Amino acid sequence: MEYTKPQIAIFAKSAVKLLQGPVFEDQEIWQDVVRYHPELAQYFEKIGLELIVDKRDGYAYLKQLELDEMGTTIGLIRRMPLSYELTLVCVLLREWLQEFEANDLETANLYITPKQFRERLEMFFKEKANEVKFIKELNKYLDSCEKMGFLRPLRQDAANPEDNTYEVRRIIKARITNEELLQFKAQLEDEFKSV
Repeated sequence: MEYTKPQIAIFAKSAVKLLQGPVFEDQEIWQDVVRYHPELAQYFEKIGLELIVDKRDGYAYLKQLELDEMGTTIGLIRRMPLSYELTLVCVLLREWLQEFEANDLETANLYITPKQFRERLEMFFKEKANEVKFIKELNKYLDSCEKMGFLRPLRQDAANPEDNTYEVRRIIKARITNEELLQFKAQLEDEFKSV
């Protein structure tokens, strides 16, 4: 897109969208992100951000560059710690996607429902009361995952939300690495041993 004011960069709209959150191949702006990738990367590097574009899996996002060995950043992207429950949901989604990719060679994407997710959750709770509370709030956690770009709603059924269908987006692999996945699983195993 060309702008009438010459001082506005041709990739400005793409830059703003990336600053707002991840961009996916099913969004109109995707083609501009891919087209202006070198210019965007150069621009963001000047302000301490790295542009990650994965054309194969169809996503792009910004990552803060670490300025030193201590992990200091310029602080442009706010880091928000996730609650234990939301972390558990994200890790389970990440692990589920990993299993899917290893075992299902015919289907391109992983699709889940809240009902299927609840079935996978049962083993993670020491007390039934905690499980019931978590299950009541699961839709809130799934909504949070959607806002982070990890889930894309495909079919919403207001009458029966248990049958809502979501696509698990592969950006979750970039945001939760194998190393982080293994660390969290080890932490969970330690917690179960202490019970």
